[in-house]
Amino acid sequence: MKLRYRLALAFVVASTVTLVAARLATLASFNRIQQYELDEGLRARARSEANEFALVGRRALDADYEQQSDSDPLEELTTYGALYRADGTVAADTASFAHAPPLHELGIDPARVGACFDFRFRGKPLRGVLTEVKSDTPGEPRFLLVAASRRDMDADASRLLAVGWWVLLACIPVTMAVGWWFGRRMTLGIEELATVSRRVAAGELDAPVLSAPSGGEEVVALGDALREMVSRMKERIETERRFASNAAHELRSPLAALRGELELSLRRERTKAEYEATLREALADTNRLIDLSEDLLVVARLGAVTADVMEELDALELARAAVELALGGEHGEAQIEVTGTSARVRGVRTRLVRMVRNLVDNAVRHGATHVRVHISASRAEGDEAEEVRVAVEDDGPGIADADPERIFEPFYRGEQARQDSGAGLGLGIAREIARRHGGDVTVDSARAPTRFVVTLPAL
Repeated sequence: MKLRYRLALAFVVASTVTLVAARLATLASFNRIQQYELDEGLRARARSEANEFALVGRRALDADYEQQSDSDPLEELTTYGALYRADGTVAADTASFAHAPPLHELGIDPARVGACFDFRFRGKPLRGVLTEVKSDTPGEPRFLLVAASRRDMDADASRLLAVGWWVLLACIPVTMAVGWWFGRRMTLGIEELATVSRRVAAGELDAPVLSAPSGGEEVVALGDALREMVSRMKERIETERRFASNAAHELRSPLAALRGELELSLRRERTKAEYEATLREALADTNRLIDLSEDLLVVARLGAVTADVMEELDALELARAAVELALGGEHGEAQIEVTGTSARVRGVRTRLVRMVRNLVDNAVRHGATHVRVHISASRAEGDEAEEVRVAVEDDGPGIADADPERIFEPFYRGEQARQDSGAGLGLGIAREIARRHGGDVTVDSARAPTRFVVTLPAL
């Protein structure tokens, strides 16, 4: 069942239950008020008759009861009365209560003096009250029963109940219409967003998301979230497309060079030295492909860093490990030193080592003869938390003014790096690793000496 219909059904059920509860509460209150007024009238009449009997004797029941005041609640009711002896037998009765039966036949307990109760007389529903009569003469009446028919009160309650049911039946179609309208209004915005989501899932990333979908603040918030998600998806897909295109280009270049070298060597017979030169060039291209594939693998594996794979590490020891790996490569005469003090960070060891090594490799690749890696801990500006700073500084030619931020883009290589064998992924990988650990990599100076600064949260 659609949400629209479920909302409409829930609205109808809730409204119906509320109306029924209100109707029953009204009926109960109406019956209670009517019964209270009848009971008060019976008690007043019983007290009056008992006092009159104590003064003038049996003549108080010789005639039918008459209205005693304009406010008498028994004005329009036939009143029944009877005098009973102590043993429950009838001593006198009114014409309306002629041949009244004994108290025990009516099911009335003499001990219930002063309390109102319901009973039946010749099939008629009555409500009465039993009052004690003061008399010192043996055999004289001891109890007075005054009663009135409750047929009119019951009829009023039945009419009120019937009217209530008719009102309820009339309200059901109205509540259904209101519930359907309410459900449609609530779900219209959701259906619009669902349509957009299906179009986006089908590849239509330019499908428009309504800026103000109907359905309330929650649906508007959902629309804003969907719009932001689609925007990020477009950016992510565009980035991945550009990355795939650049990766294909970077892979094609060494492969094409390797193929050309091998084809050239097979065109004619060559000397041993020529074959060795060709193989060395092929090996260099192969190493370049291996380096590029490793970088691409690192990029592919750069997912969210989860807490269960992170550990407490010493930034100074990480820097030394990265430098040892860098010294194992082809760095010519470059000198690399590590200075600073121990500082604790939390992260994935292999990734943090790769981050520092990429920065060192970048410095050496761009002509630096001396690289200094300095570790320090300081308090961030405007923040009480400490941060660990890993500064990689070199004496290379520096970075052009227009390049500082672009150097972190995948496959980007500045004018000074056109001739080197790098693919342009190292700095981007270093920054991404730092950000995955809650930090960042920035260029501290745009001119020589070049200085990259890694910031990481300190423990």
